[in-house]
Amino acid sequence: MGASVGTGALIVGTSLMLVFALAVQSLDSRMETSLEIIDDAGEPLPSFRIDDATLWEGAVLTVTIATNGSGYQDGTLVEQSGSGGFSGTFTVDAAGGIETVTITNRGNYSSPPTIIVDPTGQLVGSSGATFSSDIGNFIYSNLTNTGPVTIKNREAWLFLDGGTSEEPTNLGSVTSGTTTHWYPGETIQLEWAEDGTTSYERISLTSMGLTMVNTLA
Repeated sequence: MGASVGTGALIVGTSLMLVFALAVQSLDSRMETSLEIIDDAGEPLPSFRIDDATLWEGAVLTVTIATNGSGYQDGTLVEQSGSGGFSGTFTVDAAGGIETVTITNRGNYSSPPTIIVDPTGQLVGSSGATFSSDIGNFIYSNLTNTGPVTIKNREAWLFLDGGTSEEPTNLGSVTSGTTTHWYPGETIQLEWAEDGTTSYERISLTSMGLTMVNTLA
């Protein structure tokens, strides 16, 4: 009889210890979760906005030197008809042949424009340079970091029309300048050549769990 009572008491005691251990483990788990929530709540949240966004569907994306010509001095490029808004600059080699071209304004066209040398200021006898050009979608946008968090450009992603038809584009690959971080209060310029034939309506930016959307003008 005494042995049975002792055995029963041992079983009950063991059970109570098991229940107590499980209760302590549960409390520890809840405390860890609560502490994580408190830590997360103390971290500042990102905030940014898309100030404006413009899509030019016929922007000049590239200008290729077909013939260098000769006798030129560093100067500017224009579109032959004088319309559409394109402009550029060029440099020459020792023989006055055009060797580099920089686009300064891409303009907006329904077909590839005819690019020529602006004759103003050029030397008498300079001639022969010809160019080819390609047009496509080009997006200009100003983005402002309005929050207290510095955002790494490589951790921000851009989508067109919600990303339904295109892969996301990394912010760091389409911003002007060389900085890899987007600092609080800083406005950065987006210059994005998207040479597809699709006409888009919206642009969105996603980073650190926050997404902002703007209509393309």
